[in-house]
Amino acid sequence: MQTRKGSTGTRERYSDILLALGVVQSREALGLSLILAKYNKDPKEKNKAIEGIAGIGMKQAPKLVGKAAGRQMANCIVLLAKMAVEEYSRTADDPKSRCRCRGRGKVADLAASRAAGTTIEKICPRCDGTGLKPATSAAVYKVIKALVPDLTQRTWTRNWKVFYDSLITQCYQESTAAEKLFSQLTSPQQ
Repeated sequence: MQTRKGSTGTRERYSDILLALGVVQSREALGLSLILAKYNKDPKEKNKAIEGIAGIGMKQAPKLVGKAAGRQMANCIVLLAKMAVEEYSRTADDPKSRCRCRGRGKVADLAASRAAGTTIEKICPRCDGTGLKPATSAAVYKVIKALVPDLTQRTWTRNWKVFYDSLITQCYQESTAAEKLFSQLTSPQQ
């Protein structure tokens, strides 16, 4: 019975990756949940990520947000966390999130194409090459306004939107920390 060359190394590499995932899950659980929610579209991981971001949001919520929300504070934080994770999880493979460039990040430059006689592409000016529609906080404002009817546009812009943007930034920071730890664990030792 013959074994294939390199199969032992593949098995070792596979076990190293599983070990690294276990370590990342124990140390950077929120970041790993965010990554799995974004790329695997896993609903359980998405719920874990929402809970984690909501917990961070409860600790970091500005006083003016709490004052405006009153008894609806917990519901508002959970909704903001849910929408922040949704915003973080947007990818160009979802047709609802795609820009006019159909998620490619490039469009035809008509003037340059006419001059050159061939198709010339340029970076999409609407999405700046990301392939995603530009995000707006208008939908988030409407949802929070339903819970807190006294919320004005001015208060939203000065206090709530800044807090919502910080939750989105927190999502990116947590996932970056998890990616960094995973790459440190799986990179070859020098």
